[in-house]
Amino acid sequence: MKFLISLVIIAVCIHAAPTPDVVRLAKIQFSDHSAVYVLNEYRITIIDAGDDFAKALLNDIEINTLKAAGYQVDILIDDYKAYKDTLFQRGEYHTYDEVYTILDSLVTDYPNMCRLDTIGLSVLGRPIWAMRVTDNPQIEENEPEIRLAGNMHGDEHIGTEITLYFLGYLLGNYASNPSVQNLIDNREIWILPTLNPDGKIANERQNANNVDLNRDYGYFWDGWGSSPGPCSQIENKTMREHLEQNNISLEYNYHSAAEVVNYPWDYHQSDPPDSQYIISLSYVYGDSANLPIINGWDWYQVTGSLQDYSIGISGALAWTIETEEPFSSSAIDQICYTNRDALMDVCNRAGWGIEGVVKDSLTGTPLYARIEVVNPERIDVYTDPSLGDFHKMIAQGTYNLKISANGYAPKTVTNVNAPSTGSESLGDILMTPDTLYLYAFRIVISRYANHSEQSNKTQPRFALGVEDNRFFSLGRNGYVVLDMGPHVPIVDIVGDDFTVFEGDDGTAEGYTAYVSDSWDGPWFSCGSASGTASFDMTGTGLSEARYVRIVDDGSSTSEQYAGFDLDAIQFFTPIGIEEISSADVQCKMPFLALSPNPFKRNIGITISAFGESKLTIYNALGHSVRTFFINHGVVSTTLQWDAKSDAGHRVPAGVYFIHLTTANTTEVKKAILLR
Repeated sequence: MKFLISLVIIAVCIHAAPTPDVVRLAKIQFSDHSAVYVLNEYRITIIDAGDDFAKALLNDIEINTLKAAGYQVDILIDDYKAYKDTLFQRGEYHTYDEVYTILDSLVTDYPNMCRLDTIGLSVLGRPIWAMRVTDNPQIEENEPEIRLAGNMHGDEHIGTEITLYFLGYLLGNYASNPSVQNLIDNREIWILPTLNPDGKIANERQNANNVDLNRDYGYFWDGWGSSPGPCSQIENKTMREHLEQNNISLEYNYHSAAEVVNYPWDYHQSDPPDSQYIISLSYVYGDSANLPIINGWDWYQVTGSLQDYSIGISGALAWTIETEEPFSSSAIDQICYTNRDALMDVCNRAGWGIEGVVKDSLTGTPLYARIEVVNPERIDVYTDPSLGDFHKMIAQGTYNLKISANGYAPKTVTNVNAPSTGSESLGDILMTPDTLYLYAFRIVISRYANHSEQSNKTQPRFALGVEDNRFFSLGRNGYVVLDMGPHVPIVDIVGDDFTVFEGDDGTAEGYTAYVSDSWDGPWFSCGSASGTASFDMTGTGLSEARYVRIVDDGSSTSEQYAGFDLDAIQFFTPIGIEEISSADVQCKMPFLALSPNPFKRNIGITISAFGESKLTIYNALGHSVRTFFINHGVVSTTLQWDAKSDAGHRVPAGVYFIHLTTANTTEVKKAILLR
């Protein structure tokens, strides 16, 4: 109500001559809230909605179009840009340059608690800053990670103030406040006050390419807000990469179009599996900050939002916080205070749930792994790519987990008891190498299709892991991009390289499979098919690929399961790394013996054979790292491998395959290199 009153006051004071370029804040009247979803057909920018109205930013062409369609459209602010300029020019909100000055001074004053990173650049080359707050800011530690972001819409400055204030509060009260000290000592908090530097300086909602960044993220993207493609903008690419590099558990991003705690999904009317816990945490924040809570879809639909991307791609529990954006410094301060108290509570809860560290059972190396909560079902999370730790925020209860990593046998952990407060630690979870387990590992992008807002509740993550007839329906002309993982790409071997499995919805549907070594292309076609089929990368020009893109051919008629039903993508073990026992060859003589195994520096390789032999050592990807040619006339020869490549470089720890070829036989043995 206070926000509406301020808008009316400014509307009286600001009168711009009607021009096609002027954007106005308008109120669209209707009789039933369901009409707000019909408005999506006009691709207008809705910023608030109620039972019988929607507020939108409209130009004159859009206003006339809506009026011609029979809508009542009332102008609240004649020139929204002029209104925002009047607000910002009062000097109560920090400028972009002032934000940097504050961040720089805090790093100088508190070098042992924070580190300032430039994680990317805007369209016009301005830095996007991220302050990392923790007790050891220069090193990565096993801690839950939190991300707080503001000013994604460049003219919504209150998010900058809330995040800056919270940052200063944490650093300034570490020595005197035990609650603050506990957070800094046991959490890693990322604070990004200005996600849209160009928009902030221009005091405009969009970035310098005139794209609404909160419609550009790649989870059920649909081209809203002038977005030309999923995660198309450099600012959003930066946020995507930051999310991939850090296993964020909890995220809030701040806006100022209304006053709500907005929780996922924005794109779809169904709720995520964690919805009960998400709603309870929404009330924790809302009650503290004096904000009502609302489901994103129930409020009004958005595709390509950050909160949907964060939870859908990584499993981070994510919210959009909408607050007033007042004129006076005292009102701004009060908003910062109330959100500070809410953040203190929820950031403490980021460490509640289930945690553990996933490692290689032979080497102890941390693994980049996926953690599924399979019973009862919850959203997947991922381990930190460098440390192997995960922190799943989850309600009190008993759960079964499945841990998966490419090149390793999946592991199930049953009857895990998450406490009401605090965390249940599973310690080190050891995974056994298994080169037969090679499947799609993570979702990168999914394309929104119209059937998604109807009865289809399949999720992109259903396409990950082994084929189990739990599938993701792409929708007609929909598509999905999947990551095979950073360490085990698809390799172009002799014959087919990967298989796409179709789930059974009763209809075989058509699609095209593409591969790339980059998540946003360029893409190279491996061919088209209908139903389950295998594909060969030969002809794409790529020797290996990390990403696969599956595109529906638009011919599907299977209604709620329209589009190709993607169950799984499996890729194959390259030639040369499958272990062959000496019992499998014609001559029962032990041709190949290894000692010691596992080894740390040198391994003795004993060859029992006459005549010429070739010994090739492959890594787990099937790449040749060392080759020996032996021409001997005695029955047994022993050579030493010093764990170096043909180029003389030391190879990393891991599984290697010793491949012996003679005139009559072939034998392969597995060797384990420890460091």
